[in-house]
Amino acid sequence: MDTVFALFSTTTPDQVTSIWSTVWTVTANIFLVLLGLNALIIVHEFGHFAVARLCGVRCEKFYIWFDFWGLKFFKFKWGKTEYGLGMFPLGGYVKMLGQEDNPGELRAEIERAKSTNQISQSESPTENAPPNSESSNSNVADLEKLNEAVFAPDSYLAKTVPQRLAIIVAGVVMNFLFAIVCATAAYMVGIEETAPAVGSVVSGSPAWEADLQTGDKIIAINDSPARVFTDINMAMVGSASGIKLTIERPKNNDPQSQQTENESQHTEKMEKIIVPRKRKDDLAPMIGVGSLPTLDLATTKYPVIKNWEKYYSEQTLQSLKQPNLRINAVQDSNSDQTKEVKNYTEYMDLQLRSLERSFSCEFINKETGKTIDVTIPAIPMKEIGVRFKMGTITSVLPDSNAAQKGIEAGDQILSVDNVTDFDPLKLPQIILQKINRLQKSIQLVVRKKNEQEQTIDLELKPIRIVPELGFLSMKDSIGSTALGLAWEVEPIIEDVSKDFFGTNYETAKQLLAGKKVTAVKLLNAQPILKKNSFSVVDEEGVQFQNVGERVDIPYIFSKTLQIAEPIPLTKQQKQAGFAERIISVRLQLEDEKEKTTTVNLLVFDSKDWFNTDRGLLLKTEKSVIKISNFNEALTLGTQKMIDSSLLVYRTLVAFGNGSVSPRALGGPVAIVQLAYMFADGGLSSYLMFLCLIGTNLAVINIFPMLPLDGGHAVFLIYEGIFRRPPHELVLVVLSYLGLFLILLLTFWTLSLDFTCIPRL
Repeated sequence: MDTVFALFSTTTPDQVTSIWSTVWTVTANIFLVLLGLNALIIVHEFGHFAVARLCGVRCEKFYIWFDFWGLKFFKFKWGKTEYGLGMFPLGGYVKMLGQEDNPGELRAEIERAKSTNQISQSESPTENAPPNSESSNSNVADLEKLNEAVFAPDSYLAKTVPQRLAIIVAGVVMNFLFAIVCATAAYMVGIEETAPAVGSVVSGSPAWEADLQTGDKIIAINDSPARVFTDINMAMVGSASGIKLTIERPKNNDPQSQQTENESQHTEKMEKIIVPRKRKDDLAPMIGVGSLPTLDLATTKYPVIKNWEKYYSEQTLQSLKQPNLRINAVQDSNSDQTKEVKNYTEYMDLQLRSLERSFSCEFINKETGKTIDVTIPAIPMKEIGVRFKMGTITSVLPDSNAAQKGIEAGDQILSVDNVTDFDPLKLPQIILQKINRLQKSIQLVVRKKNEQEQTIDLELKPIRIVPELGFLSMKDSIGSTALGLAWEVEPIIEDVSKDFFGTNYETAKQLLAGKKVTAVKLLNAQPILKKNSFSVVDEEGVQFQNVGERVDIPYIFSKTLQIAEPIPLTKQQKQAGFAERIISVRLQLEDEKEKTTTVNLLVFDSKDWFNTDRGLLLKTEKSVIKISNFNEALTLGTQKMIDSSLLVYRTLVAFGNGSVSPRALGGPVAIVQLAYMFADGGLSSYLMFLCLIGTNLAVINIFPMLPLDGGHAVFLIYEGIFRRPPHELVLVVLSYLGLFLILLLTFWTLSLDFTCIPRL
């Protein structure tokens, strides 16, 4: 109690209220997780129980969780059934009279009991001697019990094949019905999910090649209405031939065009066929799109990415921590006037005109209508003073001017407007700055695949939004939609920066230029992912290995380094006066003779390379689906259950053909984590999670493999057709094989959950 008192005695009343609110929220979410997962078990087992009772089968036990070795929290008996809560939270079960995974074992046990009973009787003493009553009575009781299990009229084995089949499949049917109920309830409560709209597009991805743009709204997928963003992910699984997206885009979607308000409201529909692509080490096929941000600030506590707060004034940060703020207007660098913005695309277009400098931004409080003006600074990218070698072109937009002029994948850009020492990592922003200066075309010198050089004048498409890099993949190219090209960056140092190295330029160039980078270590950096297949974490920081593959350099230096945070000091180190850690980069280099050296380089703020979103944390576009009509909600709930079931089936097929990695699986820990996340998202989100996980469990449970319900159903069907059960040896072998596979799957998923095996 002293510790608790000390905690609250140093806090304000508001802080105490906040702490209790957090404790209550966490406790309530944990309770919902336990309630939901156990509801799935209860519903499943109740299905078996209810149909068994309807068929006249005696149910000896109905247990939630398992009571291994007789360990249980409580039990009580009602009629002929014992109800209880076991101590092992691994599921539940119904024990029916005569139910055995292998009926042959039951009959063998009867023969053993008969044999034991006969031996007991033959070895019994003479009439004058006291009999071994304990042993004899026990064997007789066992024999009677086993005989009852086989021959009693209320035994499971005494029922017809259709009755036993109904009992077996009842659990799965109840899971499906429960999923429909949960989904229907979610739709009636009103579910808010990420809207099916395009935010970021990964350069060189299938979506980029199909010319999807920021702000596009996906209204249908394969001719079915698209309601939420996850519908896109669901459609990608098992769609080797591609998915058809029907999108809605504003007409004259040209950021530099002068549209009237009425013109900007008109939209046009178009259809895109996109074939998802799975590369080596990807978990699943992807098309390369991210969700669309809104203009609303996501949080009042951290409105800006934490390690970029230093670029903001304290006054601006405090202003942005007000609740219910939305971007309302942005300063236009062309006219220095403030223009109202209605969506994220308009905001990005205006703020990217001032990419290398700060701009004035007006926020509005959505509740009070009051506005505040703040200055949003330019956020410099971090770099290490080296320029990497330009790689080959990986992708060309099909309808772009670059494609019309004959540029192809495999070609290489040698110069841009007569500049040969351009940085390939900075090239997208070099193009952006030219667009900002209203430049209409650009001259490239391109080396073709046949080694011939060609000078090409290209029209610049006036799109300012720079394509993103994927967050969880090191295989993405870097590119420019305005140029219509995506390219690789080779892990070879072409030159070093004179501005950075100064008088040491020649020495640094001699040491670094021409060397191949074989590993990169971010010293003093916290890991973004605790364990993955392309980085190693130790006390010094995070090391990226196997970076000899060309597209790894953009991921490390254009993505990871920019959001990397230093490892915080321990309490003891702070008390001892240690200086805050600073992130630096260690390169492992290899020369032409394969001699390896290492060099440490400081990280500094770039003077000509800037972050495109300025670190503001914005909410994502949401779709709210609320159905007041019960019949309509029931129809949608049923369709959701069917779609989820088909997705599980397609995913299992995809595991088999290799299009989805087995590293994408989640085990019990992942399920609990997801359950907590959905519980924290509100009632409707939580109900939809129960629908999805219940459907998953139902489909897996009906899989035709012993000891799952589907395996028992298959052998009951066999018995119904051939009028006899399968051979006992077949049942035994398949039961043990199935159990082995289930244990193997459990071990695999738990290893993934606890990061013993990296997912990425």
